[in-house]
Amino acid sequence: MHFLLFNLIMLAFYFPSLILHEYGHALAARLVGRRLKSISIGKGEPFLRIGHFSIARKQFWEGLHQSHPSEISLSRGQRAAILLGGVGANLIGGVFVLILSMLFSNPVMQFLAQPFIQVSLIFILFNLLPIRLSSGIASDGLQLKQLFFNKNQHTS
Repeated sequence: MHFLLFNLIMLAFYFPSLILHEYGHALAARLVGRRLKSISIGKGEPFLRIGHFSIARKQFWEGLHQSHPSEISLSRGQRAAILLGGVGANLIGGVFVLILSMLFSNPVMQFLAQPFIQVSLIFILFNLLPIRLSSGIASDGLQLKQLFFNKNQHTS
């Protein structure tokens, strides 16, 4: 029973971690001069929209950050910073919860901290894999690989 509850808690932390990941991309984009256009969870017509944030019913396990293009093209380093912003946010979130769990050591905090930290690590590792997602979009890891290892990579 404890194993089932632990996995349900991990599942519950999936969506906050996905949202944190996408806002990490948005923050990194903002730091290099791009404005946030939208953050979408899932694909297709959204059933919930709040400002620039939306949630759709299809492929709801994937997220997408979009920024307004600027007149100035981005360097490879700036593009890499945007791509790494998501995993950076997951890393910071996991470390923050780890520190909180050490400062406020009680059974509930310990029970909730461990699955959140594990989901954060899964997000970091999975997003750095150079793969295509089920929607056909390149993962952050694949985009980083293409950015640094493709000879004909254009900046935009």
